[in-house]
Amino acid sequence: MKLSKLEKIWLISVIIFYFLYNLPFFPQYHHSKATVIHMLLTVIPLWTAVYFGLIKVCKKQKLKKRKGDK
Repeated sequence: MKLSKLEKIWLISVIIFYFLYNLPFFPQYHHSKATVIHMLLTVIPLWTAVYFGLIKVCKKQKLKKRKGDK
């Protein structure tokens, strides 16, 4: 199966934000500012990339109906 340009961009962005989300040294525990910065830079873009990317990819590649399905 060959990946389209949209799927490649979506996959790369999800992988990048996932690795940024799992950095072991950031945020420091018990620092609220570091936690908010971490959320703004990684969590929100990761969720956005996953959910909106999945919506766009699923719209582009619709599933085919089988003969027996209603």
